[in-house]
Amino acid sequence: MTSHPENPATMKTNEVNFAALQTLIAVFETREFTAAADELKVSQSTVSKRIASLESLFGKPLFIRHAKRELRPTQAGRALYAEATQIVHMWSGSVYRMTSSNFQKTPFTLLLSHTASSTLLPHVMQGLESSLATTSLSVHTMNSEHIIDSILGKRAQMGIIEKPVTTDLVDLRVLRQDQLVLAGQTHGTQTGMRRSDDPDGDADRDEVWLLRETGSGVRYFTDLYFQSTGISPRNVIELDSNEKIRAVLSTGIGCTLMSKDSVPAGVPIRRLGPPFIRNFYAVTPKSGLNPAQSKLANAIASLAQ
Repeated sequence: MTSHPENPATMKTNEVNFAALQTLIAVFETREFTAAADELKVSQSTVSKRIASLESLFGKPLFIRHAKRELRPTQAGRALYAEATQIVHMWSGSVYRMTSSNFQKTPFTLLLSHTASSTLLPHVMQGLESSLATTSLSVHTMNSEHIIDSILGKRAQMGIIEKPVTTDLVDLRVLRQDQLVLAGQTHGTQTGMRRSDDPDGDADRDEVWLLRETGSGVRYFTDLYFQSTGISPRNVIELDSNEKIRAVLSTGIGCTLMSKDSVPAGVPIRRLGPPFIRNFYAVTPKSGLNPAQSKLANAIASLAQ
């Protein structure tokens, strides 16, 4: 059989192959030819030729150069990406089913925020016990920002977070609500309204605040709380896990925003308004999951609801 080089000028509709569609998906999701080439393990010139072939075939640009390196998809690029992910997913599913006997266990990496680990994971694991015989499951805890980066980079099959996501490069599914409360020792009002004996709000600023690191879901809501109440705390301790915050709170030191279900016994709480009722979200990549991984992701989402 004679192989023909990829040529933008001669490509026909019946010559579009999965390599071209997979290249479109990689470029769309990475927004870079270089990153897409690294993901596909081909040269950058091959990626450029495949995209040029598709653009020549359809007579429309699929991407425009936005910044120095970043590409922005056009309306046509977005439409073709949506079609391509469905086509590649269906074909990948067929290949997987035909060769499933070659796989002993399905690899699956689940990433959870710190709050999701403490409140949702125990119930999820109980429900997954019957799936462990056919699944090589790996579970890790990290902040929401790192989870999103891992999902985008195809280093994990699923994440559960509380921080709202602004990218359209992942699939997002609302699981359940989570009530944030103000927990710990407080002296000011912590509501933006000043006590009569503290008109300047010094008591609010003198609180010891226990904060998660930037990028975590609860830090996002804590910063929102500070903005909405006008509080500018002077005494801040940053801790990189909920367990550390819980341990400090248990000694009677500090205050923090955290999930009502995570507050240690005996620590006083103050309920907050509707803006601080947040959602848990299941996050999965737009492409790349095989049928067994998709089924497991759906099972986890159902268990976490």
